[in-house]
Amino acid sequence: MEFLKYFRVSLFFAAVLIAVSSCKTPSELALVEARPISTNKLLKRVEQNSFDYDYLTIKRVNCNFSSSQSKATFKINLKAKKDDRILVSISKLNIPVGRVLLTPDSVKYVNYIDRNYFVDDYSYLSSFLHIDLDFATIQSIISNNAFSYRNDPKNKDYRTFDSFIEDNLYVLQSEKSRKIEKMEEKENKAERRLRRLDDQALIVQKMFFNPDNFALKRLSISDKTNKRNMKLLFDDFTEVENKAYPGSIEMNFHSPEEEIEMKIRMNGFSTDKITSFNIKIPQKYEEIRVN
Repeated sequence: MEFLKYFRVSLFFAAVLIAVSSCKTPSELALVEARPISTNKLLKRVEQNSFDYDYLTIKRVNCNFSSSQSKATFKINLKAKKDDRILVSISKLNIPVGRVLLTPDSVKYVNYIDRNYFVDDYSYLSSFLHIDLDFATIQSIISNNAFSYRNDPKNKDYRTFDSFIEDNLYVLQSEKSRKIEKMEEKENKAERRLRRLDDQALIVQKMFFNPDNFALKRLSISDKTNKRNMKLLFDDFTEVENKAYPGSIEMNFHSPEEEIEMKIRMNGFSTDKITSFNIKIPQKYEEIRVN
């Protein structure tokens, strides 16, 4: 179904783009040696160096998407207002395809090609990306701050997180290394049962931060139970008001059922005030149920 194809691609892209669009790593850095620090101190430094914005615009984004089932090339325009909303506009061959509007309470999508739309909470997006996602989490990602892939109270204060150094980058990992080893051993003994229970799946999130400015450089989420992995890498940074943004992003998602690759190039960054987040749904458009 054409609607679901573009909806899934655009939402997948929106989440990936949001996750890295505000990372502020200088394009040329003097080599700084990462020295051991505590998890609490690392979290504090990441928060101190997070990107505080009122408005964010990325005017021109070219995206090449490929999966085992389809390929697509499209363009994106992103607008964000802190604590309020995020608007993603999608076009193909200069023809408007659709828009996605994220607010604290809802996800709204309108498809101009198939003339339909849907309004939902974050359950469909969370299910598709296999991450407990809400507006607050997305905002933390936009701010280049630490975040937890699971919307679980015990993870909000990062009590389960571990920190260490890998490839001269500071790493925040969602579980202690020893606990992961024990969970993997337990999983091997009850693999079939765990595969039926996503809330018990062994999922390891790793965030890699630059030792110079504690900006997020890489992100990986590995679902070891269901053999699913997502990795994000970004490069070609450009200066925007004394901060650097990635001009190119590579994303890879692997599972037993699917292989997805996305290559993104971005330019036209701005933090100027945005006066319009327009998304209109014509009365004759059909409402689509996704749940």
